[in-house]
Amino acid sequence: MPETAKNRLTETAIRLFTERGLTQVGINEIIREADVARMSLYNNFRSKDDLAHAAYTMLSQRRLDAIDAAIKQAADPQSAILAIFDLAGELACAPSFRGCALIALAAHTQLDQRDLTALIRHHKAAVRDRFIQLAKVHGQTDPVLTGRQLLALWDGALTGASIEGDIAPIAAARSAAAQLLR
Repeated sequence: MPETAKNRLTETAIRLFTERGLTQVGINEIIREADVARMSLYNNFRSKDDLAHAAYTMLSQRRLDAIDAAIKQAADPQSAILAIFDLAGELACAPSFRGCALIALAAHTQLDQRDLTALIRHHKAAVRDRFIQLAKVHGQTDPVLTGRQLLALWDGALTGASIEGDIAPIAAARSAAAQLLR
């Protein structure tokens, strides 16, 4: 598939937004880094918010695909849940890791940016639903509560690993998840 200006803009936006945050990156920088003409941006996106929505949608889908792949590789529901935490550890080892990009986006999203807020909520609900389904199959008496607890551990682990610059919070969250599933 040939690389289009739209793809270059989206991939560049993903990289810059995850490295520095949505509010710290300007349109001119994205255009320059993507090596496209200004009109290419406006031929493909109405605004920076429109580009941000496309970039974070792609990023969300990639994260959900990675979670689904980890689940698929696991032998049973408990192993699948722990594999999701192992994935967090892999993500945290990347040089560009800055925690959960959707949590970072939530911190910088204005109330009037409804599309971005809806995207963040959709992503978190999708991760939570995967945990809930796995908890249900695992036989948890309250799989919804367990799913919410696992999501809280996941989010806290990613945030802690970013702040500390260490995967220790992810290892601790994985251990807590294993205890929760006993």
